[in-house]
Amino acid sequence: MFIDKNGVMRMPKAYLAGTEIFYPDSEETQEKYHALCEKYGIIGFYPSDAAPDDEFREYEKKENTLHEMEVQMFTHDLNHIKRTDIIIANLNDYRGNEPDSGTAVECGIAWGMGHRCFAFIDDARPMKQRFKGVTKVNDEGVLCDKDYYTIEDFDMPLNLMFSDFTVFEGGFEDALKGIRKIFDEELVAAGYRPFAIKE
Repeated sequence: MFIDKNGVMRMPKAYLAGTEIFYPDSEETQEKYHALCEKYGIIGFYPSDAAPDDEFREYEKKENTLHEMEVQMFTHDLNHIKRTDIIIANLNDYRGNEPDSGTAVECGIAWGMGHRCFAFIDDARPMKQRFKGVTKVNDEGVLCDKDYYTIEDFDMPLNLMFSDFTVFEGGFEDALKGIRKIFDEELVAAGYRPFAIKE
């Protein structure tokens, strides 16, 4: 349970963004994430979840082309974001030193829709400490990568565009625990009982 933007107490719906969809065990992760969401009082929407019967219509391909398939997949995920209240994003490094670009786009869409934005990351140290590549210092004394591109130094684990996100160190369940704590504190402050987690 949580208190939504209209002051109504109900189950929050969360879009579960991240790279898990690309891994061989994605179906097992999907089941695990759903079970964990239920445990912490959240309705989770994994990217590959079927669209429920609601006002958000799936895109019907006009022809069997790669572009039409891409539009269909993008619309499917976009609709999941539209039907949810919050986003929980896996922002661990993917194919480099930054989060997955598709996940980053979904985060921007969710933030732009006014969603409450949460993320998890294995290592929440500042970016300059987390950077895994070759580092150098330029003539101005600024830390850079091997190509002398500046490594951000805002004392954050991620790009400053994620500054409005609540980022939890750890895995998916660690994020759920943190989110549940935030929502429960809001429930209690409004005179409601906190959500009862069933172990």
